Amino acid sequence: MAGNAIVGKDGKVANGSNKIIGMGTWQFQPGSIEEFDATEFGDDWEKIQYGIKRGGTVSFNGHLYPTDTTGQGALEQAFVLGTDLTDLRFYWDSTHYWRPNRTAGYWSPSLTTGAGTPVSTIRITSFDIGMDASGLGTISFTAKASGAMVRN
Repeated sequence: MAGNAIVGKDGKVANGSNKIIGMGTWQFQPGSIEEFDATEFGDDWEKIQYGIKRGGTVSFNGHLYPTDTTGQGALEQAFVLGTDLTDLRFYWDSTHYWRPNRTAGYWSPSLTTGAGTPVSTIRITSFDIGMDASGLGTISFTAKASGAMVRN
């Protein structure tokens, strides 16, 4: 039996505990794997070698709220400064979301594993602001993951 479909109205975008006000859509493209042509003379079929994985991209947009300094404003500032984000979350319901992977521990002389440390980040690579006399102002962001994104 199939499960229930996800309802888009329950989604949101947050930077840690700060909801990004005004967002109405997000889309995550999980990434890809490098492919190299390893075909040789005399081969009848193409041969592919696989390389490293790419972290993927996320785009999200909504209505412009210039006073949202902990949300939209913080993301604009992260773009300007080239800051890597470690806790940008893309929710599909109230408790489940995609985020950069933070589950790796670290090595220590006692051979114990410590708390999770960020092993992947996400960076805002562009943002656009638009105005239309017949509608609300809009803002859209595009981000690129460096490393894996995980479901929480």
